[in-house]
Amino acid sequence: MGIPVPEFKVLLYGPSFHPAGIRARARFEGGSLAVTAHKGFFLVPPHLIKLQTGGFDGRQWLITWVAQEGTYSAMLQSEEALEAFIQLAPAEIGRQLRQTRKSRALTGRRVVIGLIVLALAVLLILGLFWVNADRLSQWAVSNISQEQEEKLGDLVYAQMRPSLKVLETGTAPAAVRAIGKRLTAESNYHYQFHIAVDPQINAYALPGGHIVVYTGLINAVNSAGEAAGVLAHEISHVEQRHALRNMVHALGLRALLGVVLGNYSGGVWGNLAEHLGSLNYSRELESEADMEGLETLRRAGITAHGMETFFAKMTQWESASPHLLARHPAGDERLAALRAAIARQPIETIYPLQIDWEQVKSDLCDSAQNQPGCTV
Repeated sequence: MGIPVPEFKVLLYGPSFHPAGIRARARFEGGSLAVTAHKGFFLVPPHLIKLQTGGFDGRQWLITWVAQEGTYSAMLQSEEALEAFIQLAPAEIGRQLRQTRKSRALTGRRVVIGLIVLALAVLLILGLFWVNADRLSQWAVSNISQEQEEKLGDLVYAQMRPSLKVLETGTAPAAVRAIGKRLTAESNYHYQFHIAVDPQINAYALPGGHIVVYTGLINAVNSAGEAAGVLAHEISHVEQRHALRNMVHALGLRALLGVVLGNYSGGVWGNLAEHLGSLNYSRELESEADMEGLETLRRAGITAHGMETFFAKMTQWESASPHLLARHPAGDERLAALRAAIARQPIETIYPLQIDWEQVKSDLCDSAQNQPGCTV
């Protein structure tokens, strides 16, 4: 009896075979590759054999050859099959195998180096963005027109609207809109004032001119002058584009991409409400809004006393109104700066607001159907 010729398992692909391949066994006979499958027998001379790697990760070894009916491939199915192939292959094929292995190793190193370079490039870009985040945000904001800003504000409000219970009619919405109209008479923005039924003592501005005031705030202020002080502050956040800057800074690369592409639709700017809901203004921006708010009151002929008294109350509300103070940090220094600014340049011409705020609060409780936040 002769000594059995060692074999190794392969998965065979060919012109008439199933696309998934068929199982076969291979061996070397006199330097030629002999492949046996249930659909036939193939004897491939060594000069026709080509070696290559394949698969999605490039780690599968393929033995290919061209016959009259087309190209065939035999894939080595395991590391054991590869080792058997290496040991049994004739010298000519062995040299080809070593060259292929060397080329594959070089390619692998290039891929690794390429991935490292790519990772470093990404880290560099992120690092540059982090270091220059404020400058890039300012550049993006400067390239957003007022019309585009108002569209973004509309988009944000549309995203927030389903979660708000808005009072469209009544004394409170009318009073807030009347004060807002007077404060924004000289503005280029198209302001919209919204009253949301919520016991939180809070108000906030969205890019482009949407101002949301909670019923809790309306019940917390004692006069139309105090309400005007809060609204003047929020309007200043819009006029100085603080809300837009905060939004762009929070979105980061997404916002820059939107500006570069000129895309101000919901795709790039999706989920804006989530980002704005967690954003707070810096003390620098708050101080700027305070000073600009005073100028807004001055232009409208409204006393600054209401802003001063309300901000004084804010310093005592840290535990009672965390939502308002989270967005608008108060503090003795800020109040002192406000009082100093009022003393330096008092508002000389004042046209009183003809609004009975106690009546506003009383009607609010009726129109809000005794929602939390009513104190009357």
